[in-house]
Amino acid sequence: MGLLFNDTNDIKAKIEENFNDNKNFLVAMKHNDTKTGLAKLMLSSILYIMDSTRTFILYFSPKGIYEKEISNSSRGNFTLLPANEIEGFDIEEKSNKTIINFRHLGKKISYEIPYKGKIFTTNEENLQILKANNWNMI
Repeated sequence: MGLLFNDTNDIKAKIEENFNDNKNFLVAMKHNDTKTGLAKLMLSSILYIMDSTRTFILYFSPKGIYEKEISNSSRGNFTLLPANEIEGFDIEEKSNKTIINFRHLGKKISYEIPYKGKIFTTNEENLQILKANNWNMI
């Protein structure tokens, strides 16, 4: 399952299989701020294209954020970013997407949460649920 071959039902099944839930997740794309994006573009246009199209499932729980890259395959395990290691959690809401920013062990991590696209259709609804529940952890 890759970015072009993913489907919402496969993603929901992966969440259900791992967490017995289907609402506390978002499908996200790696987000680079302007400075980082320009630096990567200058270094290698191929690197920039590959890095900025990485797609992830983010599952929010009281333990932290579980992350799973699905750009190439849905196989493999989720990686836990423990809640006690996450600092500076912030969101920037825009009309067609939301940007999530935080630091994990001092490293800045950003995800773009689009609302449009075949695998992003549940993002807007799930984002509202997560915000209402204080992200289940923060």
